[in-house]
Amino acid sequence: MILQQVGALLTGIGADVKLGFLPDKPDTVVALFEYQGDPPQHSFGHTDDIHNIQARTRALSTVQAYELAEQVAERLHRHSDSDISILRSSAIIDIGHDGANPQRKEYTVNFTVRRL
Repeated sequence: MILQQVGALLTGIGADVKLGFLPDKPDTVVALFEYQGDPPQHSFGHTDDIHNIQARTRALSTVQAYELAEQVAERLHRHSDSDISILRSSAIIDIGHDGANPQRKEYTVNFTVRRL
C-alpha cells in the first residue's frame, strides 16, 4: 500500500512508474521498492510506522537518468499530507549501467516514509 501512495505522487513525471519491480522495457522508467524500515515509533496517543523506499531511475542517456532522479527527489523530499510524510535519506547514487544492449544508465535515491 505504501508503494501505491508514493507512486501516485510521481504521476506525470515523464516516465513509467513501476512498483516493486524493474521491467526490461521501457528504457526510461522509475521503479519504487520498499525495504525494511525502522521499528514503529510509539508516542502518547499513536504509533508512527516507518517505511524505507528506494527509487531507481533508468534511461538511455546519463543526463536523462540523472534528471529523472532529481525530479523524483524534488517531488518526494519533504512531502507531507494527512497520511504520510517523506524525507530523502540519501544522495542520488550512481549505480552504473545495466546489462542491456544498448546499456542504460541507472541511479537510486532513498527515502524514509512515516505513516501518520
